[in-house]
Amino acid sequence: MSSDTAITVQNLSKCYQIYAKPHDRLKQSIYPRVRRTLGMEKKQYFDEFWSLRDVSFEIKKGETVGIIGRNGSGKSTLLQIICGTLSQSEGSIKTNGRIAALLELGSGFNPEFTGRENVYMNGAILGLSRQEIEDRFDEIAAFADIGAFLEQPVKTYSSGMFVRLAFACNIMSDPEIMIVDEALSVGDMNFQAKCMTALTHIKERGATILFVSHDVGTVKSLCSRCVYLDGGKVVAVGPSADVTELYVRSMREEMNAEHRKFSRVSKPFAEPSDTPMRLPVVGDKSFRVDHSFEARVAQFRYGTGEVRARSVELLDMNDEPTTFLDFNQQVKIRVNFEAYAEKSVSLNVSVFDEKKNNITGCGFQHVGQPYLQTKEGGKYVAEYLFKMPLQEGYYSLRVNISSVIIDNETAEFIDLINDAVVFRVARWEKARVWSQVHQFAELRLEELV
Repeated sequence: MSSDTAITVQNLSKCYQIYAKPHDRLKQSIYPRVRRTLGMEKKQYFDEFWSLRDVSFEIKKGETVGIIGRNGSGKSTLLQIICGTLSQSEGSIKTNGRIAALLELGSGFNPEFTGRENVYMNGAILGLSRQEIEDRFDEIAAFADIGAFLEQPVKTYSSGMFVRLAFACNIMSDPEIMIVDEALSVGDMNFQAKCMTALTHIKERGATILFVSHDVGTVKSLCSRCVYLDGGKVVAVGPSADVTELYVRSMREEMNAEHRKFSRVSKPFAEPSDTPMRLPVVGDKSFRVDHSFEARVAQFRYGTGEVRARSVELLDMNDEPTTFLDFNQQVKIRVNFEAYAEKSVSLNVSVFDEKKNNITGCGFQHVGQPYLQTKEGGKYVAEYLFKMPLQEGYYSLRVNISSVIIDNETAEFIDLINDAVVFRVARWEKARVWSQVHQFAELRLEELV
């Protein structure tokens, strides 16, 4: 293990023994040895469940890595093995640095102790001396912000108070490796914001962070890399934007499959609108098929394919293709799409930053446009007019043709294309834009005598 490596996981597996009946456990503890002594064939009285299977990856010091995957994919098991609270069945794991972990709610706390007593006990477990704990106690108490409950037994705490105190203890121990497993989801909005700020500060100090969350946006903004687990196996390891997109795509495809299965036994939730479709007046009324576009985005698109975009263009107001925009420049996003079935659809476009965070976008509902009832063989062109008051940098367009199932709730993805167009926004000459999107505000200023 090199000096710049914080965590190394090699061929890690964890197997649980599942017993159908309680007395099978007793049989397993006695009969195999008896059968072996008598020279009989080996027999086991349990089923094997592999929570993790042959998991391998490496995390460098100072990295912030996300662990994503559906419930039951092995994320929590993996973190418990890394922390040493659970032993593996096969493989090896090595860590380099002091670990602070926020795993199961209340883990590491004695329910009979007061909050104050648990702070001292937790600090000692994390390797802090009594003097160090005393020096940091006021900071811990202020961060937890649970008031007089600090002097009460933690068994009287709510789930939110548990997390507040546990996170405050871990964050103030100045860990070299910080591990957080979904625990922040029980905190209130203010506390979650405070925790994310604290994690960012720890990251800036050079600590290694291992972060488990179902919030893909948080993972993308906080983590540089990501590990995607499914069924106890590693699906992908790589840049967080790419790996989270793979995860989201998998979830959406499963959602589509569920919607199609459900639609065979029930009528659709959303009926087509009786209001006629108001097709926009566009500069070029001829239908355009761009085969080079279709070849380029083939690996980035998915959906049922009943309606497909045949070309996507980012145009200036003179109808010229562009990929380099001035700050706040007005542009046209023109999409030619073709229907192969009768569907009630909306065409939506979104702007994503380099980390694949959704910055802005628009769909039919946002502009008061009824859903389009397509005809088999129909060809359509839609055009959105946008201004781009965006921070200097690179962005991409996502085009999503979807069929509504429940208004403002769920939709079936017909054709979703990531990175349909990649473009760059120049710096605003007037002033540097520090936020992702600039708000043109109105200022009133006066001197009061």
